[in-house]
Amino acid sequence: MRTASQQSIRPGARGRSPLAPALLAVAFLAAGAGLVFWSMSARQSLGALEHEEVSAYSTIRVRRDGDVRVLTFVRDDGRELVQSRIDLTAPETLASPYARSMFASYLYQPQPRRVLVVGLGGGAMVRFLTHHVPDVRIDAVEIDPAVVRLADQYFGVRSAGPVRIVTGDGVAFIEATSERYDLIFMDAFLRPSSDTDDTGVPTRMKTVAFLGRVKQALAPGGVVAFNMNQHAGLAGDIAAVAEAFGAVAVYRSTSAENDVVVATEGAMPADDVLRARTGALDARFHGALSFADVLSLRRPEGAPPRP
Repeated sequence: MRTASQQSIRPGARGRSPLAPALLAVAFLAAGAGLVFWSMSARQSLGALEHEEVSAYSTIRVRRDGDVRVLTFVRDDGRELVQSRIDLTAPETLASPYARSMFASYLYQPQPRRVLVVGLGGGAMVRFLTHHVPDVRIDAVEIDPAVVRLADQYFGVRSAGPVRIVTGDGVAFIEATSERYDLIFMDAFLRPSSDTDDTGVPTRMKTVAFLGRVKQALAPGGVVAFNMNQHAGLAGDIAAVAEAFGAVAVYRSTSAENDVVVATEGAMPADDVLRARTGALDARFHGALSFADVLSLRRPEGAPPRP
C-alpha cells in the first residue's frame, strides 16, 4: 500500500518529460486511496531519473528536479504517478496540498500521543510530525519492502526513536493490532485490479466491517483521517465511514481534486471550539501550517462531493 499525492504524466524518455506544453497543462494524479487531479503548469517537470526498479507491487522511480525529489509509480498504461514529494532544502514541510488537509484531524484530536500511518510512500507526514512534535510515537505500515527501503535511502524516513516502520499489509495490521491510537492516517492504495475499485482502493478497506475494526483501533477520543480521491463512488465511501463511526467532517485540499474525511465516534466539536484550537496548533507546528486555513477548507455539512 502506497501513499501521498500522485502527479501523473504520460510515458516518455527518462529525465524531463518530452510532452508538449499543451499536454502538460493538466496532469492526472492519484493520492493516498485513489485518483485525484492536480493542475500542473507547462514548465513543471518530474525531473531527472535517479533510481528505477520493479518491485512485487509496482515499477518505482525516484526523480529529482533541483531541490525537489519525487517518488513515483508507473501505472500499466505508462502514466507516472507521484506518490511523495520532498523539498530537500526544507524536508520537514508538507509539499502536497492533500497532506496539509490531512492535518485537519488535529483540530479534532489536538494532543495525539500515538499515531498510525497506513501507507508510507516517501513519508512526508512522518517527517513533518517527527520534526514538529518529536514526542509523538508513530507506527507506519507499508506493504512494499522496496518503498520502505527507498523512503530510507532517498527521503530520510526510517525506523528510529519514536518511529516504527512496519513492512506488511495495512488491513492485516489493523485487524491484528492490540494497540490503540489517538490518530490514524488512512492513505494507502494498490495498483487497480479486481480486488480494488477503479482508483486502486482495496475493496476490503471500504467495508463497514473493516471500518469498524479501524474504529476499534482508536483510543478514547481518537480520530481517523481518510484520504479519498474523486471518483463516482465517493459519496458512498463517505457514507460508509459515517455509518461506521457516527460522525464525519469532510475537507478539501487547495489544488488536488481529493477530499479528506475526518471521522470519530460521538459528536464533533462545535465550530467555535475548532476555531479556538487553531492558534495553539499553529504555535505547536511553528507556523509551518495554518490551521485556520485548513479549517476554511471544510465542506459545508450536506454539500455533495465535487463532481
